[in-house]
Amino acid sequence: MAGSPKSVNTDTPIDPKYLQYVNSLSSGGNTTNITSSRDSIKQYVKTKNGIFNGAFGSVSQTLTISSGILNLTANSTGAVVVRRAVYVTPQTGSSDILDGIECGQLELPNQELILITRTGDTVTIAHNSTTSVTQRPFSCPGDTSYILAPNEAVTLIYDSPSNVWIVTGRAITSSADNLGNHTATTNLNMSGNQIQQITTAFFNGDIDNANSIAGNTGGLDYNVDDTDEIHDFQVDGVSKFTIGNTQINMIVNLSMSGKTIYLDSDVDSTISCATDDNIQIGTGGGVRLSISNTTTLASGNLSTLGNLQVDGNAILGDASSDTVVINGTLSTDIKMSGNDLVFATGGAVDFYDINTSSHSSGGAPALPAQPTAYFVVRYQGADRFIPYYS
Repeated sequence: MAGSPKSVNTDTPIDPKYLQYVNSLSSGGNTTNITSSRDSIKQYVKTKNGIFNGAFGSVSQTLTISSGILNLTANSTGAVVVRRAVYVTPQTGSSDILDGIECGQLELPNQELILITRTGDTVTIAHNSTTSVTQRPFSCPGDTSYILAPNEAVTLIYDSPSNVWIVTGRAITSSADNLGNHTATTNLNMSGNQIQQITTAFFNGDIDNANSIAGNTGGLDYNVDDTDEIHDFQVDGVSKFTIGNTQINMIVNLSMSGKTIYLDSDVDSTISCATDDNIQIGTGGGVRLSISNTTTLASGNLSTLGNLQVDGNAILGDASSDTVVINGTLSTDIKMSGNDLVFATGGAVDFYDINTSSHSSGGAPALPAQPTAYFVVRYQGADRFIPYYS
């Protein structure tokens, strides 16, 4: 046979109506014109068992949240109404909450949608919000609202039986992570953000998760795992005070700033120190009262608004130059216990009571004259009278 054999093209011809429809989209920048050549159909994916032979891209669009809803049909151009990739911007400011998506009921079963945020914008995808009939809510992992940080992306799949967009994942970036149920392999950098709604934070001690800080309606509970351990409160790596099983140890001064320390009124309270130490109370930088194991020493006047009772011996003054001043009246006797009562030079006994009755000399020589009165003194429990003249 003469001549080369002819090749046989078994590719299915393009439907002329489909070809016309595809070419009509070129005005929207969605495709390029194709001919009726059977070879040109190879650049399109088959509707069944198609395989991409190269990169797969999507035309994106920037849309703004409005009252919590992202309308995918807004600002559309060309024949393609709904884009596969959408850049989401907050309605105002740099953050917003996204409650649902409006697609005009053009959603497809298992349709993919990629939401992307730009620099400085944060979008919270609310889990299971209440929306209108055509506005589809979200189902987020762990039934928890999903935070889309700046310059991140998340892929959604439309669940047609439930009419919800399922949040399936996000692009992992070096700037943040959403702290799912996984083990961290490096330090957590919050970049100035907060960790909120913590019930209990556990810390390793003698064993893993032995120590904890727990929140409750009454405040915070701090717990260590054994009675021989302490809470050590530090500033710049230096301990300031510690709390142990039986005591609180102050390492620096405790400034009350004019406030009051209240001790339990129903239980005996003790301020204590070791036998070789002193408890000191000071004002103005000086010690005013010092209590040791054997002595209580006041450096200034010791005043009391009530009775001062001494159980035991009382020593007034510790040197001959000391002066003891008693203002007022002694309500009981001073017992010298065989000791002398010595008056300094110029001292005098000032008797308060006198007796003006005449007393017999008892046979003794008569007094020079009738005394003005008599000082009453007591000898062995009996009154004695010392005459005096004015």
